Amino acid sequence: MFVERSETTQAIQALAGSACVELMQAYGVTLRPTNGWVESDEVMFSGVMGFVGDSVRGTCLLAAPQGTVEEAAPSDAGARDWVGELANQLVGRLKAKLLARGATIALSTPVVLRGVKLSPLPRTDVDPVVFESTAGKVLVWLEVEIETDFQLGEERPLVANEGELLVF
Repeated sequence: MFVERSETTQAIQALAGSACVELMQAYGVTLRPTNGWVESDEVMFSGVMGFVGDSVRGTCLLAAPQGTVEEAAPSDAGARDWVGELANQLVGRLKAKLLARGATIALSTPVVLRGVKLSPLPRTDVDPVVFESTAGKVLVWLEVEIETDFQLGEERPLVANEGELLVF
């Protein structure tokens, strides 16, 4: 049976937060933690991805103003496609961090949304992680369910690096 446990959601959301900082830095956008998310009339782009494993499943949302998404994007990428790609890469990095702690997950394809007045409504007492950059804020929000006996293991080194392929 899958249940929500705040401490596990918080731990996995912290992993997603560090993955987001690493991801955006790879595209030249430096993120700093900040407090809270404020609804805005600014157009926001969001990428949402689900993930599922034997003992853990959930959804990850990455949201940012159009300017922040475009700041991280290659010159030939549009904001809509790029926020979906950022969400994909974010959850891919989260997958690697979970694998290093003994949990395996499979990923869905991203869904992209655009709108204003984005307001998270978490099911638990775990608030989304919010960062700021010179281009604007970035929100990372996870909803996580786990098997009742699931424990996130200690980090161990991975055999392969990001982008490498192992066949066995």
